Amino acid sequence: MRLSVPQFWRVKESLYKLILTKCLNCGKVSVFKRSTCPYCGSPKVVHEESQGIGVIESFTRVYYKQDSSEDRLPEVVAVVKLNEGVRVVGEVVGVKVDEVSEGMVVEAVLRRYASDDPYGVIYYGLKFKPLKQNNTR
Repeated sequence: MRLSVPQFWRVKESLYKLILTKCLNCGKVSVFKRSTCPYCGSPKVVHEESQGIGVIESFTRVYYKQDSSEDRLPEVVAVVKLNEGVRVVGEVVGVKVDEVSEGMVVEAVLRRYASDDPYGVIYYGLKFKPLKQNNTR
């Protein structure tokens, strides 16, 4: 992810929050902040922030080495169905690679993506980690 500081600043909301677009015309929900509904084209939409909690539907292990990912190989990338009904793709962190499974409940968390160099811009964004269930009895 090599963005200049101004480019990063313009897209930071989509990197720091899961913004959903709900259509008031057809009722469907889509990921990302949009000015019109991608399903029916209606401009009558509202934006809301997702709770960021969902279930892993499928996942894969990534062994491809990128500039700043050597220390994180292999990575797990999953399709997560959020409680709001939409699907998003994201990296799963905070769990061993062989412990990730379909049906695992996860939550979106803010984590470091990369940095330009030791003194450069540090990029942060959303990833998913297993949700700790509170067992109160």
